[in-house]
Amino acid sequence: MNSLLALIFAGLALVPVLSGKTFARGAGAGDFTVAQTATPAVVNIALWKVRPPTKVDDPPRRVRTYGSGFIIDPGGIIVTNRHVIDGATSIQVILSNGDQLKGEIVGAAPMPDIAVVKVHTDHPLPALRWGDSKALRVGDPVLTIGNPLGLGMSVSAGIVSALNRDIKDTPYDNYIQTDSAINHGNSGGPMVDLNGEVVGVDTALYNPDEAGGFIGIGFAIPAEFAKVVVDRLLDPSHPKPGWLGVTLQDLTRELSLALGVGGAKGAIIAAVDDSGPAHAAGLRPSDVLLAIDGLRLNDSRAYLRTIVQIPVGRQTTLSVWRAGKEQAIAANVAEWPNSMWVMSASMAEKMNKMMPDSGLRFAPLIDDTRMQYRIDGKVKGALITSVEKESEAADLGIVPGDVVTLVQDIPVATPDEIRDVATKAYGGGSQFLAVLIQNTKGARWVSLSLGKLEP
Repeated sequence: MNSLLALIFAGLALVPVLSGKTFARGAGAGDFTVAQTATPAVVNIALWKVRPPTKVDDPPRRVRTYGSGFIIDPGGIIVTNRHVIDGATSIQVILSNGDQLKGEIVGAAPMPDIAVVKVHTDHPLPALRWGDSKALRVGDPVLTIGNPLGLGMSVSAGIVSALNRDIKDTPYDNYIQTDSAINHGNSGGPMVDLNGEVVGVDTALYNPDEAGGFIGIGFAIPAEFAKVVVDRLLDPSHPKPGWLGVTLQDLTRELSLALGVGGAKGAIIAAVDDSGPAHAAGLRPSDVLLAIDGLRLNDSRAYLRTIVQIPVGRQTTLSVWRAGKEQAIAANVAEWPNSMWVMSASMAEKMNKMMPDSGLRFAPLIDDTRMQYRIDGKVKGALITSVEKESEAADLGIVPGDVVTLVQDIPVATPDEIRDVATKAYGGGSQFLAVLIQNTKGARWVSLSLGKLEP
């Protein structure tokens, strides 16, 4: 990994090479009106997630995370990022008026980072309209709205710093770069123009420090591309993405000169899938793609975005440079062959079948720890030695030095005894575990979740 650059998707780090300038602007007179109009349709999303274990024998870990989203249909349809809801065992949607509703995953797209969540309500909700991201220009003013760091609704002003950014997330990258603040928790929120329309879905931030925050470079998925994905997630009968089975890369000046293409822009074929339409049509590595149905584009990502939007079954004409001349090759577009484009809600529901870790670590009580934590000699139980940050236990206010005396109605004194009771309850289908905690302030019951959490 290039240690100088890091791109952060709520904890995932990717590394692009960036160029170009960014700018900052103060809030304009029109920003107030846009913010007042758009904010009611933006939601905070609070989630319990299960994170994979860091070691082979460890259990998964339950953690609390936050994100953002925006309503596109008054009936309760919400757009967010896929990485916001990945691994979620429960989703709580908090409306701008403070109402809290249970969120259900409608679908998620693993490759374009988009997901759709639905809430049920007895009245119409405020909704945002999709805008025209194709009309954006570098320097255009935009606002980003969301829930940074779980603090609550926040509005930031900035401009479009660059377009068509490749951040190495997908083969189709076409990100909008902005200096309008995008921090952890903003993911899934809208980027809106001065008409109050959504022109992008806030997704990532750049920082040399992988654990750092916003430093003036953020990225949003263009509305044009996000809307296509959302339509497919909402309607299973919506036309599937097209596929030719080629791996493309940008045609550099040096490759262009080497192949005798001159100064033409395009994409060179690096690989051809043996089972794909491109192979059947006779395309091969070293062919240079110059146009699709007469449309000439500037880079490989633009060609791939065009291919996925061609109706399945349609014959398309590819203009390619081969053996010193341009020629036309016909290929029949096939359906995308795997699930990387769209993951259905049913697939999302299959996640996280293991009983997650509460984030607690235990040890038997001994004289030294009784003295350290001022635990009465009459108290019998298992000592809590550590509490994972952002865990369910931390959210419940459990701290090191607390003592677990009962689990369900069973006295416990060792970590193994706690584990045995929890495993039996989980195997019996219990959703929660009743735990009696004792400390210097007294005793209290808490409930640790064993299965799917409900908001």
